[in-house]
Amino acid sequence: MKGAAITYNDGLGGRMDQKMKICVVGLGSIGFNLFTHLGRKFPGEVIGVDVNESRVSELRRQGFEVTADYRNLTGIDVWLMAPSTGSRGQNLFLALEQMLICPGSLISIESTLPPGTMWRVREFLEEKGFELGTDIFLIHVPHRIMFGVDQTVCDTPRVMGAFTGACLERGRRFYAPLVPQLVEVPDVRVAELSKVVENVKRYVDIAFAQDIYCYCVDQGIDFDELRLAVNSKNNVELLGTDWGIGGECLPKDMGFLRSVCSSVLLEGAEEADNQYRHRIARQVGSGRGVLVRGLSYKAGVKDIKHSRGADLVRALEAAGNTVWVEDPLFTPGELAEAGFRPNDQAEPGKEKQERLTGRVVLERQRALNPKDE
Repeated sequence: MKGAAITYNDGLGGRMDQKMKICVVGLGSIGFNLFTHLGRKFPGEVIGVDVNESRVSELRRQGFEVTADYRNLTGIDVWLMAPSTGSRGQNLFLALEQMLICPGSLISIESTLPPGTMWRVREFLEEKGFELGTDIFLIHVPHRIMFGVDQTVCDTPRVMGAFTGACLERGRRFYAPLVPQLVEVPDVRVAELSKVVENVKRYVDIAFAQDIYCYCVDQGIDFDELRLAVNSKNNVELLGTDWGIGGECLPKDMGFLRSVCSSVLLEGAEEADNQYRHRIARQVGSGRGVLVRGLSYKAGVKDIKHSRGADLVRALEAAGNTVWVEDPLFTPGELAEAGFRPNDQAEPGKEKQERLTGRVVLERQRALNPKDE
């Protein structure tokens, strides 16, 4: 692996050119996005590592330079850490334990962290004999991306925190040319908390929207008209609704924040989402045919993992319903392979005839207004 030739602006009016070897740790949706983005900027100069050997094999078949063996990663100058952290950051520490860390290297934690994790990372590295700001440079730059809107994790301003000024300076040299704005904070806890708060704020906003939607349904009020009215004020946004609050990040980060912050508001937001999802399933009852339209975890994003739509299908099936699904992002074959019953109108036989009459239809953004086919 060659060293990437990168020109940095050091933020102090000078420039420096330095060849670096860059490794992205963790090749899930976030890490792979970062890996491919840097790979396009510096072809052949970035390597990725993931402990999931099937994932690594798949990416190798596609021509990417990746490995599952940390022993293959020597002389790395920049480690970009993007593993799914686990409930207490355990996956991050498993990766740190295996890394062959060279003196002078930059370690950037991009994963969203439970508050307090960066102090644990510092203690871990110091126990290994490293002095921050001298031997190695540790920063926290939590990733930001809105899938379906942003193309890469480098398309939006990023927050960077560190324990020392020298670490901040080294981080600035790497990230400043890559992102539109770098927001530096001298207290690493601010960077750590900022990403968690961003996601929990969105969680609370969605839970509020779901509650208002429920009220509108009960009162016969058009929720979409209400949103247009409310959102005409430029500093207010009433969000839309879906099958519930899904995806990996928002529920996980709510758990991170609630583990350190006792809050009736946060507890209530979680309970409101649970009640909303139960109401969607409860309105159908049992012994019915149901068509669920929209299965991806988020409209416009082709991913079923952590989908509340998928959870809804399983809950309806468990209640004794027969459930068909459709989603414009997936072919009937892909849905069937994922374990669902696709709404394939070309399917012949008695089952098709039964499906075409008497079914209840659930739409993801009008989940409490079912229609009968």
